[in-house]
Amino acid sequence: MSKSQEFSKGHDCLLGMGQPITRRDFLNATLLGAGATLLQASAPIELVAKENSWDGYSAVGDYAISSGNTQEVMRVAHEIRDGRYDQLPSNALDTGEFFDLVVVGGGMSGLGAAYYFKKAKKPSWKCLILENHPIFGGESKRNEFLVNGQRLIGPQGANEFDIPAKPGEDGHELYAELGIPWKFEYSTLDSKFGKLQFDRTNYGFQLWVDEAPSFGTFFNQRSHGVKPHWVRDLWGSRLKEAPFPERIKQDFLTWKYGQKRYYEGEDFEHWLDTMTYKNYLEKVMGLDPEITGYIDPVLAAAVGLGSDVISAYTAYQVAMPGFRGFSKDPYYPSKWEDLSALTWHSFPGGNDGFARYFIKALIPDAIEGGATFTDTLNGRVNFKALDYPENDVRLRVGATAVRVEHERLPEKSEVVWITYVKNSQVYRLKARGVVMAGGGWVTRHVVRDLPEEYRNAYYHFFHSPMLVVNVALTNWRFLYKLGLTACRWFDGFGFSCNIRQPMQIGDYKPPLNPDQPTLLTFYVPFFYPGRPAQEQGSLGRKELLLTTFRSYEGQIRKQMIRLFGRAGFKGKDIAGIVLNRWGHAYVNPQPGFYFPQRGQPAPRDIIRKRIGRIAFGHSELYGHQYWLGAIREGRRAGEQILNVI
Repeated sequence: MSKSQEFSKGHDCLLGMGQPITRRDFLNATLLGAGATLLQASAPIELVAKENSWDGYSAVGDYAISSGNTQEVMRVAHEIRDGRYDQLPSNALDTGEFFDLVVVGGGMSGLGAAYYFKKAKKPSWKCLILENHPIFGGESKRNEFLVNGQRLIGPQGANEFDIPAKPGEDGHELYAELGIPWKFEYSTLDSKFGKLQFDRTNYGFQLWVDEAPSFGTFFNQRSHGVKPHWVRDLWGSRLKEAPFPERIKQDFLTWKYGQKRYYEGEDFEHWLDTMTYKNYLEKVMGLDPEITGYIDPVLAAAVGLGSDVISAYTAYQVAMPGFRGFSKDPYYPSKWEDLSALTWHSFPGGNDGFARYFIKALIPDAIEGGATFTDTLNGRVNFKALDYPENDVRLRVGATAVRVEHERLPEKSEVVWITYVKNSQVYRLKARGVVMAGGGWVTRHVVRDLPEEYRNAYYHFFHSPMLVVNVALTNWRFLYKLGLTACRWFDGFGFSCNIRQPMQIGDYKPPLNPDQPTLLTFYVPFFYPGRPAQEQGSLGRKELLLTTFRSYEGQIRKQMIRLFGRAGFKGKDIAGIVLNRWGHAYVNPQPGFYFPQRGQPAPRDIIRKRIGRIAFGHSELYGHQYWLGAIREGRRAGEQILNVI
């Protein structure tokens, strides 16, 4: 063995790369969705034996099948891209089915379209949802682990929601209709461990509710020319211990807490959409570029890319600092004590809870048990019930739409043909109307009679990837020693991670104890400041999809040793790692995305217009993608179809 080989082997041992853990890698490239898994950390040999070159390690549980057809979904996605279905395949089989509505996409916008269609439809009307993944939910799915007998659930992607406080507030009616609780129970830390603050989500601590002694920021030689050390409660102490020059500290405080209004017109939202957030911070507010660099990963984790390409209005939408002077609501929470007023929450699997509530309302038998909170969130999925012929709403999983087209000219046609691929076979069916609720990056290829105006509008829709990593830990004693539950840093793998305060549901009651298992979650964006948005998205997907699991595992372990090694973290503390790769996680709203510019309509407003019997309801049209925005877009598109059938 050469010296370099000996060094590499020793380095791997130091990182814990040889530890027998549960590894899982879910890929979502183009149309490929991330799945979820229930993994036995105690049986690594069995897992390795079941491994294959594409899907990764075997798993059990309802969401594990999300990786079951990944090779098929990827193959069909590439065929769409390469023009395989530009002509109708000669082997396409007509199913003979005729639906009143077909919804393409079983994510939040598609489920929302079907839900409101069911509420308004005539008794005899039928709806079919075509979902290309093996389970519903889009990016709202879960990862599951079993560590030392303890079941742990984490989000694959979307998570965080707010409870509307009173009638008339955003989403209040929907919460009431679906029967979603207004209050939740959470695991608590025993008083013998002292007092720690926990974010209930994987987002709040990054910026929005970050004045807490248990939220830490890591500085070192590479990032700021100082010895490695943690600063707790960076913002609560007003950057007192941060290694920034005083001038930079003042700019940070102006950005975070300033009340100045930088534009007096009532059309300030339109004004914000004429510039990037970077220009707003540096040109309008006059702040140092270091502030821009600090916010870039947070903004990218929220909307896909950094401040150099994202509209300032997007930053305003997601409550980034710098806009207090424009806020009609003077309440801008930041302190930990304000968290209860915000009522921020996250279901164990993130927004999979909402997807399950919609499925329970659309197809009650599809989730075992009653309509209670416990049964809806914990019940097993009855996959056969999803597509029973007698259902007034049906959901067909593993079915990728490849052609959607009117039978005649759009405004004269009474029928839309939908061609889809399932298990390598091409099928066709008819509908009186269609809602396209999948990603815009593929919708523009699937809708065959798309007018040129729409094709041109779609050229303004750019998408970027996201990597969500759930690391199952046998214990988090090393974090406890640091007095931390959420962390931020400036170099290396990712930029932040945290352990959530876990929500309790029925028998699911994970412990909140430093010596017991938990999940540490990383949201890792991909952005390359200074390059055009489209190029940044392409570079990010290349990096995301071509990086091996082993490489990512090494990066994760190395970063955790850098951050937590001095506090006692060891590779053996890791019981499992799940990667959720989302190739088109976010649309990236550039200036001009939201409002008309120079007399031209905003691109999203063009796509929102119905074409004959086809309407578009994907969540990207809202700009800031979140579950209620997705539901609104789905509802609008569904109502457009209801008006013509």
